[in-house]
Amino acid sequence: MSSLDLDLDAHMNSLETEWRQAYESSIAARADYQSLAASPKPKADMLDLASERLDRAEALKARIMAKIERLEDNILGQD
Repeated sequence: MSSLDLDLDAHMNSLETEWRQAYESSIAARADYQSLAASPKPKADMLDLASERLDRAEALKARIMAKIERLEDNILGQD
């Protein structure tokens, strides 16, 4: 295994860790949003903030997954 392979593996592990953290953040953000939305009188400003937080978490997950997919393509292209 070359040092390039080790670098790619380390980079992939790092991205996977980042994705898991983003995934957990999105779960928490979704739970907060759903909780606020289900309250009898949700405050619009709080609901908007929760929605923005959820959108940011989902966007972060998507960006990280795109990086993972590009790295996988790079790895597969070397074989």
